[in-house]
Amino acid sequence: MASRAFADYEYNVMDARRLLQAHALMVKGKPGKKGFGHITRSGVVMLCAAWESYQEAVIVEGVKFVAGEMASPKNLPKSVKKYLSSHVKTDKNELRPMDLAGDGWRDLYVGLAKSSTESLNTPKCERLVELYDRLLGIADVATLWTVGGQAIDDFVSVRGEIAHNGRNAPYTKASTLRAYIETIDATVREHDNKLCDLLKGTAAAEPLPFLLLNYPA
Repeated sequence: MASRAFADYEYNVMDARRLLQAHALMVKGKPGKKGFGHITRSGVVMLCAAWESYQEAVIVEGVKFVAGEMASPKNLPKSVKKYLSSHVKTDKNELRPMDLAGDGWRDLYVGLAKSSTESLNTPKCERLVELYDRLLGIADVATLWTVGGQAIDDFVSVRGEIAHNGRNAPYTKASTLRAYIETIDATVREHDNKLCDLLKGTAAAEPLPFLLLNYPA
C-alpha cells in the first residue's frame, strides 16, 4: 500500500532518472567522460530533492491521518503528546492552550507538522528521527530502512558537497548515481509500506483512502 507522497516521489524522481539516461547518451558508452560531470551532479541534487520532498509530504500526510482517526489527543503516542504540550506551554501567547480545546488540537497538530517539515532542508537520519518521534511517535525511523541511516546520510552529504562546492565537488560516476537512485527508490518504497502499516496500528481504525492505494507493479 502506498501514500500520495509515494506517487509524488515517483513523479519527482523522474528528473534524476532522465539525467542518468542523458549522460549515457552523451558519453556514448565510453568511460572517462568527466566533462559531463555536471549531468551526474545534477542527478544527485534532483534525487535528494525527491527524497526530501517525499519525507516532508509523507510526514504531514501521516499526521493528517492520525489526527483524523484519533477521537482525542489523549490517544496520541506519548512522544507526540509531550511535543504538543511543550509547544503550548512555551508559547508566548498566554491564550495558546485554548487552541487545544475541542477539535483545535487537530489543527495545531497538523500545523506543527507542516511548519516542522518546511524547515527540514537537510534530510539526514538524525533530523528525520527527531521529526518522526515527536510527530508520529516512531522512536527510530531509520530502523525501517534495510540500508540503515548511514547510507542515507552519506548520500545526503554528497548532495551537500555538490550544493556548496559546485564543479569543485568530487566527480560523481554514472554508476554511482545509478546506485544512489536504486538505493533511494528501494528505501522510499520500503519506508512507505512500513509507515502505512505502523500508522494503521497506531490509529487502530479503518484506514483512510490514501492507505488503500496499491504499490505499482
